[in-house]
Amino acid sequence: MLFYLVVTAFWVANSQFLFSVWGLIIWLISILLGFIAYKQIKEKNIVRKLMLYSTSFMVFLLLLTGLIHFAVTSMP
Repeated sequence: MLFYLVVTAFWVANSQFLFSVWGLIIWLISILLGFIAYKQIKEKNIVRKLMLYSTSFMVFLLLLTGLIHFAVTSMP
């Protein structure tokens, strides 16, 4: 989850590292690992909910990034 905070900070700062090909690959892998970790946590506690919310927020940021990229590249 600490990695998600770093990704969010890079996203807010518009870091070129995050928006490079390798950055996007690492970002996607971290989202997949987050969902896997969520499924592996058997207990109903705050950590499981926090993992779900933070991973869902990463998916939201990724979709928003795609929409922003599409909007900017389609401008004349």
